Formats: sequence, structure tokens, C-alpha cells
Amino acid sequence: MDKFSKPTFVIGTGRSGLTPLMDLISYHPDLSWPSQYNNKFPNKYYLSYLSRIVGLPLFNSKFKFLNFVPTHSESYDLWNSLFNGFRRPFRDLYNFDVDSITKNKFKKAVQSIMKYQGKDHFIAEYSGWSRIGFFNEIFPECKFIHIIRDGRAVANSLNNVYYWLGWEGIYKWRWGILSDELFNIWKNNNYSFVALAAIQWKILVNNIADNSKIVSSKRFLTIRYEDMVAEPISTANHCLEFLELDTSNIKYINHVKNVKIIDANNEEFRIPSWKNTYTSDQIDMINIILRDELTEYSYL
Repeated sequence: MDKFSKPTFVIGTGRSGLTPLMDLISYHPDLSWPSQYNNKFPNKYYLSYLSRIVGLPLFNSKFKFLNFVPTHSESYDLWNSLFNGFRRPFRDLYNFDVDSITKNKFKKAVQSIMKYQGKDHFIAEYSGWSRIGFFNEIFPECKFIHIIRDGRAVANSLNNVYYWLGWEGIYKWRWGILSDELFNIWKNNNYSFVALAAIQWKILVNNIADNSKIVSSKRFLTIRYEDMVAEPISTANHCLEFLELDTSNIKYINHVKNVKIIDANNEEFRIPSWKNTYTSDQIDMINIILRDELTEYSYL
């Protein structure tokens, strides 16, 4: 397998900490990534050349986070230009969704971004369905880093954004028809929006866990958001060691020291934390709905 066949995908349920994790690791000098410019102009891969500026001494600081500077992006317009159902499928994407044309398009995109950015490794982020089977079919040696966050915090975040489709009910949202079991849980909780946001996390975290079995443990790593908040540098190093990249690189070391990670579970960051938002009854309800998953990931 050549280097173009081994991309890494950082995944999560959404509202789970993808951006801060990518802020920590994606600026390693060996990593290329799709930027906001690749997303805005999906077919102009040569724009990846612009991303080289973050390696200049001037940008080895907080300046790399200015709006106009190329940065990692959940590039759904890029991916959707290669496969029309990538952005908002009602179900996960699997190996049988990949045809020969799609495979060639994705390989060309990754290869082109790497070439123009001048790096030996590729990393990209996306949220929602795992898409593990889909990417594993295209890139049989790819790796996945899954960042998971306390489902109560994710539910609170969903309940505080206007664009969450759960406000319009399960027949308009993106996550398919609820199973009888999940529908009855929702119904028995008075069709609560808080309950539905928790159910969304439950669906997606189990989807990712189930599909992670497609790949070996050497190709799948789970990181907890809370551990990243507590130990950002060691978490970043753990991810890069998983990718077999040099954590002693001086540019990486200087970069990671300048990344500020906010504990959005306990501090007010755009919205109040879930602990200060939900009532005790709502917290009890979520704990019951998510008991298995919260226990599995050491949140209960």
C-alpha cells in the first residue's frame, strides 16, 4: 500500500469535540487535510497549496487560527461533490454504496490534497454516521480516531442550536425511523426534545461502536473528550503515536503548547453546561435512557 491509501478519519457523533482535537493534532508537519477553501471550491484541489502557509514561522502561533488562514474543515461540500449522499444520508454509508467511479474520485481527492499540501499523511474530520464501511472499502488501510463526549453534554448542545432537526420530529431528522424500543422510550417521556437529543447520541455512538468492528484495533482508536480536556498534550501524543508520527517534532511541540482547550462540559462556552441547564428530573431521565452507554464509556 502506498501513502495515499492510508488516510485517517477523525469521527464523532457531532457536538463531541472534533474541532479541538483536530486543532491539537492536524497541524503536525506531516499531516495534510482539506481546508475551508477545498470545501468552498471542491474541484480546485490546487487550493491545498495555500495550506502550506501554516508551516511558515509567522504562523507557528495563534495566527494560524485567524479566519482567512487555511485550516482543517469538515468539508462536506467537498465529499458530497464526490458522492451525492455523503452529507446527509438517512442511514450510515457502507461498502456496498461504493462503486468504482466513487472509489476513484475519493482516491484522487486525497492524493491531490496531499500532493499540493506537500505532506506524507492525510487526515480529515466528519461527524454523524460512522461511514466506516464506506471509507474502509475505498481505503482498506485507513485509520479512524473516534472522539466521544458525555451524551448528556451532547444532548444539551443539540438542544441549544436552532438547526438541530429534532425540533421537527423524527420524520424530518437525519437518523432514520426509530426502532420500536427507542420510539417507546421517547413516547413514554412525553416526546421530550431532551429525550430525543439523548436518543440521537445513543443511536450514533452505538452505530460507531458497532461499525468499528469492521476494522482491527490497530486501525481504530477511541478518545474521550473529557480526557482531552484534562490532558490535551498527552491525548494529542496518543493520537499521533497511533498514527505512527513523531511526537518529538519541534514544530508540533511548539504548536500544541499554544492550543487552548475549553472544558465545555463544566464552563460556559457559547451555552451553559448541561449540569447548569437541565433540571434534576431531566438529568434523571437522560441517565436512564443512556445508562448502558454512559456506563460503557465511564460516565456513570
